[in-house]
Amino acid sequence: MKSIDYSPFSKTQRQLRVGELLRKEIADILIKNDFHNCFLNKISVTVSQVVVTPDMKWARTFVTSLGGENIQETMNGLNKNVYRIQKLVASKIKLRRMPKIIFLEDKTFDYANKLTNKIKNLN
Repeated sequence: MKSIDYSPFSKTQRQLRVGELLRKEIADILIKNDFHNCFLNKISVTVSQVVVTPDMKWARTFVTSLGGENIQETMNGLNKNVYRIQKLVASKIKLRRMPKIIFLEDKTFDYANKLTNKIKNLN
């Protein structure tokens, strides 16, 4: 089974550009629209990265909630409303093929905290 490479080093310039454009628009939609009050229950959400597949069919959107609270509830809310969000993004960005958005929990902050704690314990 082929593993998925999330590193920015193996991506084409177009993938990086489209990913950053999608990240910005999704973040704006989650902040400015009524999504923040309705299904996010006023939880602050950060869109950390959007990774677009080479065929531009999928956009893996990594999100985290500030403070780390209720991440499962946040993910459920985002995944229930993914089609509404995708429709709003498609109305703002004109692409030949709009990638389907998938929301995933960003665990890099948790990983960084674990590494920091391990380093502190070594001293």
